[in-house]
Order: sequence, then C-alpha cells, then structure tokens
Amino acid sequence: MVIGEINRPDDEQLRSLEHVDPNELGHHKHFGHSSPEIEFMRTAQDAELVGSALTVRIPPVDGTMVHKAIELAQPTDVIVIEMGGHETNAPWGEITTHAAVANGVRGVVIDGAVTDTAAINEIGFPVFARARTNRTVQRLTESLGGDINVPVQVGGAVVRPGDIAIGNEDGVVFVSREQIDQTIERYARHDGAESELIERLYDGESLAEISGANDRIAELNRER
Repeated sequence: MVIGEINRPDDEQLRSLEHVDPNELGHHKHFGHSSPEIEFMRTAQDAELVGSALTVRIPPVDGTMVHKAIELAQPTDVIVIEMGGHETNAPWGEITTHAAVANGVRGVVIDGAVTDTAAINEIGFPVFARARTNRTVQRLTESLGGDINVPVQVGGAVVRPGDIAIGNEDGVVFVSREQIDQTIERYARHDGAESELIERLYDGESLAEISGANDRIAELNRER
C-alpha cells in the first residue's frame, strides 16, 4: 500500500518544536520513546533532528518502498523505516542519502541497519539505526511488497505518518500530531526551569528537598 498524501504539521509548529528538548519530554511523556537500541550513528556533526514522519514498512531484504518513499518525501520530512529489527541487510546508504538530501529530507530513523556510514558522514545527514552493516538490501526483479505512510513500530514506539520525530545524541522520541501544540505549550512552561534548579543546588539546597523526595520518604516511613 502506498499512500501519497498525509497531514503534516505547519512550519510554525516545526519551528517551535525545534526548541523542544527530547530529554525534557522524558520527564512527562510515557509513550513515543524509541528503545535505546535505536542510536545516532555519528553520520553528522549534529544529532539534533526535528521533522514530520514519512513512514515506511519493508520486508528485510527489499528496499523498493524506501526508494518510493524518498520520491514522495517533502522538505522537513524524516523517513521512518520499520523492518522488524532486521540488522543484516541495510535499506539505507550513500545513494539513498543523496536522493533524500536532494529532496530536502532532514534525516532517517531505521529499526534496522545502515551502510556507507563514512560516506554519509561526509554528506552530514542524521541517521538513527540499530546497527551498521556492509550488506545492503537486494535489487529484486519483483518487489516483495511493503507499505508507505501507514502506522509503523520503530524501537517499540508506534509512529503514524505526520507524527513528529525529535532526535538528539541520546535517541529519538515521537510526538503524535494531536499532541504537538500541547507539547510546545508544556515545554514553554518548563523552559528555563532546569537552569533555575541547578542554581538552587549550587546555592546549597538539597535535590531531595526540592523534588519532594524527602516528603515521600517520610510518608513511607510513617506507613511502616
């Protein structure tokens, strides 16, 4: 199945999301975090990534749908590939990177492997994946199938087309379209809170006191 048209966030939302720290979201968001096995592959100087998800599901050895997805991609997209965690055959390498960059794609997240990482690093394109390999998917005379712009699962996170991928050195988190404005608003309310907390710590305050940990421990002790 190939779905060509999807709903994407607007430019203003994307610009606001560029100021959202995915690590800050980890304090408030329980779903959408990819597993630690999906890592930044050091294929660019900067791991920071924000874009709308163009999703792809492929069989482990057939990259036909990846090529089509790149053709359908629009600027600000991040291509998100589900291949069941298969790490032997890479659906992404130097040529797919050039094709994606030419189309304005911001990065790729692969629940699988990537190849040609040295060449991709010279291009400077953010890749998040499970592993590196020197074996690619095959150029088959008949495609084994796959899907574009359907819900996928990447590193345990369910991703729908048009959701937001936010990545940094520590991994990737996905924000659903319905939560975009709430995420922006909530982050804005917390913006600067950590720097204020750090200042209080160096002024001699206890983290356990500030966070309420002491109160919770005291309550536990009273219950025993």
